[in-house]
Amino acid sequence: MQNYDVIVLGAGINGCGIAEKLVSNGKQVLLLDKSGVGQGTSSKSSRLIHGGLRYLETGQLHLVYESLHDRQRLVEKYPDLVAYKRFFLPIYKSSPRPGWMIRIGLWLYDVLSGSRLAGRSRKENKEDFLARFKAFCREDLRSVLSYVDAKTHDRELTRRVADDFQDLGGRVIVHCEIEKLEWTDSSFIMQSSAGGFSAPVLVNATGPWMDEVNEKFNLPAKFQIRKVSGIHLIFEGLIVPELMFMQTREKRIFFIIPEPENDQTIIGTTEREENCLMEDVHAQEEDIQYLLDQVNAYLKTEHQFLREDVRDIYIGVRPLVRRIGELSDVSREYKLDLHTKGETRLLHVFGGKLTTYLSLAENVAKVLGK
Repeated sequence: MQNYDVIVLGAGINGCGIAEKLVSNGKQVLLLDKSGVGQGTSSKSSRLIHGGLRYLETGQLHLVYESLHDRQRLVEKYPDLVAYKRFFLPIYKSSPRPGWMIRIGLWLYDVLSGSRLAGRSRKENKEDFLARFKAFCREDLRSVLSYVDAKTHDRELTRRVADDFQDLGGRVIVHCEIEKLEWTDSSFIMQSSAGGFSAPVLVNATGPWMDEVNEKFNLPAKFQIRKVSGIHLIFEGLIVPELMFMQTREKRIFFIIPEPENDQTIIGTTEREENCLMEDVHAQEEDIQYLLDQVNAYLKTEHQFLREDVRDIYIGVRPLVRRIGELSDVSREYKLDLHTKGETRLLHVFGGKLTTYLSLAENVAKVLGK
């Protein structure tokens, strides 16, 4: 039996970030994952480090503020992996939000950012936009705004955090299946395909697998996960020269993300609630067609996409949080759910996103340090 101070389950961005923070505080930490580092949700995002511009509309100012400040820290910590990028936001006659409303939102976004290093939002010249974004329709284009967020490669960022954790003395074991978990007053005792482990503290950071893990090992929890899947379509070549924040007529949003390094463009994402096991989640044809229809609504006829133009598709699952018994009480903010028994502590990390893993990890360390 190998003994540790803390065992962390789940080597996604949150699990890796938590493990790195705890080992930097002098703890002996073991990080386990049943597949590999960053192979779940953390490698199937829109690859953006952003404050969540759309969350302003629902008054989630704290989430936006935290995200924007973590965005700045990530740019400074990993400048080779996280970089500021300008996003273009064209406003058409059919756009569901008027230009004045979006300008106010972008102004507030700039204020909450608190940093001029990233660059401010601004109004763009329509003719310049149409000259650069040649595939887009001229008809009914009222104005073009732009703002700044950041771009990364989600899996590479997660792997870098895991590497930093190991450089500090932490241990990662992947392809590790937990066979038995016993919770006593003094320790969590775990039998796995990689051997036996024990620790007085267990952190469950398994993301969208959270409910399945809790049910398998009969672990108490105050919250549950609402699994919301989102697909991304990959196309050959660069459809646009810059990143784009787009609106649908139903007030939903999607991104057009050029990746010159891969000579490809990503378009996403969708939202579908999943009620099946994680292994049964897959892309639906109607979601694929939905994204094609949304982007085609903005493109000239000769530039519109067909189903056969889609080179690849990937799907990720966002673990939104809801309190047990309250189906409508769903939050995009993460929740830390602490349970104690004798000298041991179990901490569930519900929710969380790529951008805010630094703040989440620091808050986990504070909770466990009390």
